[in-house]
Amino acid sequence: MEAGDLIEPYYYDYWGNRIETSTSTRAALLAAIGARSSSHPEEPAPRASRRTSVVIVRQGERPALKEPSDRWSVTLEDGCEFNDDLAELPLGYHILHLLDGGDSTPLIVCPSRCYLPPEMRDGRIWALSTQLYALRSERNWGIGDFTDLGNFAKVASDAGAGAVALNPLHSLHLHNPRSASPYSPSSRLFLNALYIDVERVPEFQASAQARALMDSDAFRRRLATARSAELVDYAGVADAKLSIFKELHRVFVDRHLRRDDARARAYERFVKAGGSAIERLAIYDALAEHFRSRDPTSYGWRQWPPEYQSPASPTVARYVREHRGNVDFFLYLQWMADEQLDAAAMDARHANVLLYLDLAVGADVNGADVWAQQESFVIDASLGAPADPLNAEGQSWGLTPFSPLALQRGAYRPFIDLLRSNMRHAGILRVDHVMALRRAFWIPRGAPACRGAYVRYPLDEMLGILALESVRNQCAVVGEDLGTVPEGFRERMESAGALSTRLFYFQRNWHDGSFLAPAQYPRLAAVSVGTHDLPTLAGWWTGDRSDFEDRAGDRLRFIEALDRAGAIDARRAERFRQDAARGGTPAVVANCAT
Repeated sequence: MEAGDLIEPYYYDYWGNRIETSTSTRAALLAAIGARSSSHPEEPAPRASRRTSVVIVRQGERPALKEPSDRWSVTLEDGCEFNDDLAELPLGYHILHLLDGGDSTPLIVCPSRCYLPPEMRDGRIWALSTQLYALRSERNWGIGDFTDLGNFAKVASDAGAGAVALNPLHSLHLHNPRSASPYSPSSRLFLNALYIDVERVPEFQASAQARALMDSDAFRRRLATARSAELVDYAGVADAKLSIFKELHRVFVDRHLRRDDARARAYERFVKAGGSAIERLAIYDALAEHFRSRDPTSYGWRQWPPEYQSPASPTVARYVREHRGNVDFFLYLQWMADEQLDAAAMDARHANVLLYLDLAVGADVNGADVWAQQESFVIDASLGAPADPLNAEGQSWGLTPFSPLALQRGAYRPFIDLLRSNMRHAGILRVDHVMALRRAFWIPRGAPACRGAYVRYPLDEMLGILALESVRNQCAVVGEDLGTVPEGFRERMESAGALSTRLFYFQRNWHDGSFLAPAQYPRLAAVSVGTHDLPTLAGWWTGDRSDFEDRAGDRLRFIEALDRAGAIDARRAERFRQDAARGGTPAVVANCAT
């Protein structure tokens, strides 16, 4: 892939208008990628290295050699040597050696299709959807936690659901808890520690000090206030949980790490498996706490002194040596979060329910992932979307895109790690804005969305890796393919066994506005009324004044669709039509809304 070919010269917007990429936008995005842009359009575009950095094939295909007569060998990912027919290579991440030239290249062998669990191959399932932070229980601390998730899976199973669908569980800015959007995470590789059930951590029962603090009148009043609040008090929840977490980590160090017992060794295995990625997350969170305590306006690494802005700097290394205990505290939190999510996933499996998790499209530029892997991201660009009927000015999300060139140079390791970490506990993974596998809308950082352009990604290679990790983790894939979708993209995803996303509100017969019948939806589709950023069914039913006339007709179309599908009997259909005509909310809508 060549840098000059990455940026598409034009795109067609939602209304079919051709939008040309301006010279200034092209220059800004090439500069953001790290390629020099020519000031003269007629000059050739800058080119990336022609050296092949990775070879990706589908199982049963032979990797292309430079010459048919080249001698070769393959080292399989388990270390064994492979010298049979190249078309018989097993799935996996291997190394191809060209014996004559001495070159060695990563070789990834992928399946042609993503995994589908038996219950989705042979029929259909339905999911009960929730935002985990919104779950309330008598025992949680004002925010849903992983214990609530396990219990919710049992409730879903009793109702006949086959899956529980959740918002992203990604790590957020722990020391800036009001930055609470799960779609603007600090790290997509790790978990939000506020979802830990404090009282289920083994060290809680071992700590008289933690239990005494929780039993105090002041702390109980705090919890009562958090539990009764209409909205989640993120700052209050974070303050309460962190105050206990610090004590639990102290107990863990004293009772387990210093004795090097079985629990300590389990922790050490977790940290070792997380490698440099989890170490850098913990360093980032420790530094964020350090600088936030000195300056409450500090948001992330781009506000830190320059000597702290690279994880590889000597200053950061010195900080880690001097504050090892602080870094280890954040490693401990991730271990607790992972253990509890694993337990919730086990509860779900025992209830025959799949966890349907969500992968955000990008990470906050000021967060841990970008700080830790600056070479993999394009920091001077923001992901977004062009104008559409719901966003007339377009959108700039403040999220940082992967560099397609860096992905190829690094044999897609950041992308592979991202999929593995999010599929490990999931039975289904929703990939937010999945069109980014083919192209993503980049906006020069600080510019309005109208100055954006589409940047190409190697779809064939990324889709192959997605299928490989899907099969290995036995995790189905749902692509969120809403908005401006490239021609042929949905068909390509369908051939790879990934589910499309279809929203009831927009699935119409356009000649008369009637809603599609169930049989008219694609076989591989995840269908819902709306999404996290669309009205609930009750809100849609009510409408606002400007929508009232159109919404009145849509209410009747909705009832007609239910009637045609046999979802309601004739008597109820007539009653619901009367409710729809006068704007009342029938029980079918009220029940869906709750």
